[in-house]
Amino acid sequence: MVKAKEKTPEHTHVLIDLGFVITSRYGTEANKAAVDFSVYGPDGKQVHHEEGVSETEIAVTAEGGQGPWKACFRVSKGQILRPSVIVKISYFTVNSMSLVGTQFEWQRDTKTGGTEGSPSVDPSNLGTADQVREVTEGLQRLDYYLTNITNEQRYLYARTMRHLRTAESTHARTMGYMLLICGTIVAASFVQVLGVRMMFNRGRRHGLII
Repeated sequence: MVKAKEKTPEHTHVLIDLGFVITSRYGTEANKAAVDFSVYGPDGKQVHHEEGVSETEIAVTAEGGQGPWKACFRVSKGQILRPSVIVKISYFTVNSMSLVGTQFEWQRDTKTGGTEGSPSVDPSNLGTADQVREVTEGLQRLDYYLTNITNEQRYLYARTMRHLRTAESTHARTMGYMLLICGTIVAASFVQVLGVRMMFNRGRRHGLII
């Protein structure tokens, strides 16, 4: 429960987590392509920038209020022909470092002794303030770790799928080249046999001894 008059402050410290991979339009690795990317806050100021990356994970802190937060990508310079690439964002989260003073703050109504609009609860029936604080902090850390693990798994899954599609594409091209080479050898051998037979037939018709 929150008070309606409370608003999100314009400047608060936030933690930005971003993970992405770059693929070709076929889902394979884009070895000849990389992107430059930037992260912008709600006020339009750039808070992070990197160049020439094909996959990355970042965790940066910045100041900013309520969103939107933006991540912008463009193909890096230096390519004669800039290829078409796909940016697969595994996760993009913006978490407030402190919820105090924001509309998400859990506020206690000093008149009733509980949250606004809820019945009063005796803290002694639930445990000491220190115990409750330790449990709360432990749950917050657990939630943070689980979120990071989930994001990391999404990122690793995207990388694995890109490697798998690259391996499948390489295998398909290799098989195609092998079949083409084998077909060329068989065709050349067949043409050679036909050529020799034609030479013998011509020699017989003209009475020549070869």
